[in-house]
Order: sequence, then C-alpha cells, then structure tokens
Amino acid sequence: MIHPRRDFIKKVSLAALGAGCIGNPAFSGIVEKDAGFYIGKRVRLPKVKVSSSRVIKESVGLRPFRRSGPRIESQELGNKVLIHNYGHGGSGWSLSWGSAMLACEMVPSEPGLSKVGVMGCGVLGLSTARTLQQKGYEVTIYTKDLYPNITSAMATGTWSPSHKLIEPGMITEAFQEKFKKAYYHSYHTYQRLLGLNQVVDWMDNYSIRTDDRSERPNPGEASIKDLLITKEMDFYPKGESLSRRENPFKIKNVSKSPTNIFNIPSYLKMLKDDFLLAGGKIDIKEFNRPEDVDALPEKCIVNCTGLGAKKIFGDDDLVPVSGQLCFLIPQPELTYRANMSGVYFIPRRDGIMLGGNHIEGNWDTTPDPAVKDKFLTTVEDMMEELKG
Repeated sequence: MIHPRRDFIKKVSLAALGAGCIGNPAFSGIVEKDAGFYIGKRVRLPKVKVSSSRVIKESVGLRPFRRSGPRIESQELGNKVLIHNYGHGGSGWSLSWGSAMLACEMVPSEPGLSKVGVMGCGVLGLSTARTLQQKGYEVTIYTKDLYPNITSAMATGTWSPSHKLIEPGMITEAFQEKFKKAYYHSYHTYQRLLGLNQVVDWMDNYSIRTDDRSERPNPGEASIKDLLITKEMDFYPKGESLSRRENPFKIKNVSKSPTNIFNIPSYLKMLKDDFLLAGGKIDIKEFNRPEDVDALPEKCIVNCTGLGAKKIFGDDDLVPVSGQLCFLIPQPELTYRANMSGVYFIPRRDGIMLGGNHIEGNWDTTPDPAVKDKFLTTVEDMMEELKG
C-alpha cells in the first residue's frame, strides 16, 4: 500500500519537474517507467563560429610516408648500431609508443652499453627517448628543431593507426605481426595517460553522409584498416547510426563514434619535460649524411628523423604527403568533432582545427587559400544542417 504522504510528494515532484521542462528546448518531456522515470532529450550541439576573420593560424605538415611501411630495423653503421624508427605516414602519433617499444627491443644487450642517442624530437623521437629511459639508459636527443617547428606539431592528433601507413600490396605477415604489437601497446599506453591534464581524451565524432562522391569507397577496394585490423584486434569502441531523435543534424544519414584525441601542444611539452626531468639531454644538431651520425659519441643510435631520413640515408621509398590545416579561435563549449564531404573540424585547446586535404609527393608547405576556403565553406554548411 502506497503511503498517502509519499504518493503526494511523488506527484508534486513529478509535476514540478515537468513544469520545469516546459519551454526548455533541451527536454522532450517525462515518461514514467516502472517505479521510476527518465527524461528524454532532443540532442542539440553548439555551433562552430565560422568566419575567415576568426582564422588564427594555418599550416601545411608533411607526413613521412613509406610505400613499404614504417622502417623499424637495425643495421651497422661504421662502429655503431643504428636502429631506424620512421616513415609512419599519418599514423605516427597513434603508433608512437608501440613503434618505440619495437625499436628499443633492438638495442644490443651489451655489457657497458648505458648511453643511447636518439635522432629527432617529434612524437616518435620523444616516445623512443622516454621508452629508453624507462629501460635504464642515459639518452641524448639530437635534433635540428624543437616544438613548434617540427612535423609532429602539424598533425591532427587523433587515433588513426592505419592512416597512410603502407601500400596494400606491400603488406606481409611479418609486417602485420609488428603492426599488431605496436597497435596494442600504443592503445593501452594512451589509455593510461587519460586524466593527465587532458593530454589524451575521448570525444564523440559525427560523420555526416551526403551524396558527395568523395564519401563513397571504391567498390571492391579494401581499406588499409580492413586489411590490417583483424577481428581479434577490433576492440576499439564502435560507432552507431543515429535515429531521428538522436540525430542533431537535419541530414538523415549521420553516425556517431567515440575517438581518442591528443592535445598536441600539452602532450609534446609533457613528453619533453618528463624526458629532461629524468636526466635526458637535448643537443641541437643537423645531420646531412651517415658520417655525421657515425661521429656521435654513443655506440647505439635510434633514427627517428622522419622525412629527414631521405636526405641523410638516401631512403627513396620515402615520399611526403602534405596536409593543410586551418585553425579558428577556440570555443571551450565545443565538445564534439564532425566530418562531411571530406572535411573535418576538431576542437582543441589551441584552436578549432579544420582539415581534410592531402597531396602525395608534395613538398610545398605554403597554405593554399582555395583549400582554406573549402574548409570554411564546408564547416559552415555543416553548421547550417544543425537542428535549431
């Protein structure tokens, strides 16, 4: 038997809550369910403020793409052991910790070998240096530039472990095994960094499907992701198609999926600070030929120079893949990212990043005004499709 006073309080509480929802566009009403109730919401998202006058910076980064895949191998160089760790295309950020682990496993276990040099101070160089320190080595990083004048500073900074990583016809069983190890190690390392000043975070991504041809996969063509990420590795949180009520856009075909993002400025600063606090040293130095590397004092060197390896070591398998980015003034209220017609935006602390262009073989780092206009126009179109 329901106590009269309790029944009265429940009715008054429900009535008051219902009255509070009237006129509030974020709520669609109250539905009683069993002994409790829940409030159904109409999803509404804040808009990106799109304007050329809000553009605060532009950049063109060059991804180091090797058609045969990243080079993670050891070789002799004069009286030294040289370990290569470069050429990850658009997957360097995602696979950095796993690639560092694979490279560091190649360091010879010789008595008295306590010092190792690392060439390059991007995300791969820093991750490799920190991994070596964790193994007990004294490490010096040799680099011609520091943040922000490095390729890693011009990346999108999202989890994309198979993006522009290797040509499909070059995949071997040995490569797949290395990729699997790097994939697992990197993913779990990043999850352990969650909560540290948002250097790593999760964010919902909305994929908006129009009838744009650029959004259609080529029939019968398997993606690198499909070829590399097997069912046992496919543990990454899945996306879902949105119902009409869940969909914040007017366009019918929209899916939502969670994705990892990296706060690049804070993340790179954290890695560098941790490296220096652990006793690491940074030496500003430029390399032009293998003899410059052989002249270093360490007996073991790990090469993380990216595109620099083309000039230093004559790696003709390396080609640049340029990617232009455009940043708008930050909006702290934005907590989602979206993509449509090949263009995406990602809210970050250092600005709202707009991107989606890549040109293989392009060495030009001058931003193209036409590309910027396409970014701005497409994001503006996305915002027009948001429900009011």
